[in-house]
Amino acid sequence: MKTLNSNIQTGNFSEYYLLYGEEEYLKRYYRDRLTAGILKEEPEGNINYRHYAGDSADVDIIAEQACLTPFFSDSLLIVIEDSGLFKKSNSLADRLSEKADSTKIIFVESEIDKRNALFKYIKNHGVVCEINHKSDAELVPWIASYLKKYDCVITGRAAKLIISKAGTDMQMLINEMDKLISYVGEKKQIDTEDVESICTTLLSNHIFTMMDYIVSGKQKEALLLYKDLLAMKESPLSILFLLTRHYNILMHIKELVNESDSGIAKTLSVPSFSIKKYKSQASAYTKQQLCDILNWCIETEESIKTGMLAPQIGTEMQIIRLSSLL
Repeated sequence: MKTLNSNIQTGNFSEYYLLYGEEEYLKRYYRDRLTAGILKEEPEGNINYRHYAGDSADVDIIAEQACLTPFFSDSLLIVIEDSGLFKKSNSLADRLSEKADSTKIIFVESEIDKRNALFKYIKNHGVVCEINHKSDAELVPWIASYLKKYDCVITGRAAKLIISKAGTDMQMLINEMDKLISYVGEKKQIDTEDVESICTTLLSNHIFTMMDYIVSGKQKEALLLYKDLLAMKESPLSILFLLTRHYNILMHIKELVNESDSGIAKTLSVPSFSIKKYKSQASAYTKQQLCDILNWCIETEESIKTGMLAPQIGTEMQIIRLSSLL
């Protein structure tokens, strides 16, 4: 992202940008900053601005538009989002060789294939930036900075608690912070009690608590939490999926014993603050047990999807089996 910031600050823009990864908020942030810097005015209604998304991102249309010269401007900007062009074979890389020098193109994608011809072309002729979730260490000062704009202050513990509840997705964190700003009102001080009172805990974080119960053999508590989640309209299949994912992470933790916590977090795409808890849970199992559990989860999911088990009963039976194992 240093290159993106440098280009924006200097006004020296590349012909191509590819922004991809899981952090949607930051991808939109840099898309908008690049757009403003290249166009030097609002994109809406701008004759030198083109936007294509999803199925509208037709290779022939994009290639034709890229050959046009800007109207009373230095640049014509094309923004292409969620096109899927970096995951399938297409001729755009070849067609872009005819592009006008004044045309700038910004691609914003969630997933890419680095073997894709278009990816290789953009990497060789432009700027490619993978934008994933920030670590909790980076998010804590960002949370404080965001709240400062609204004259609010927050304790370090409260900031970490928001992350533990809402995860590392920045838009989710903004949603929670906006709720907190309204909640504390004139107090302008956010502490852990405020976060506990108002912030929503993600289903994936409830799964951590359920796993603690399962590993400790607290079957009653695990089932009570399961019923609470059902009362909150959570899907039994979603709960089963997250349990399976959680056990898969524990299996990987076993295999990454020589890696640092930060290295494990990066490899598994999980928050670094969660690694200690994952390690603690993984230590309760052998590799063979985790392998067996993953097979049970897959078998249960197949039984549910084929109609042999009702989703609620199937997931409940799996929780009972898992909490009886240790």
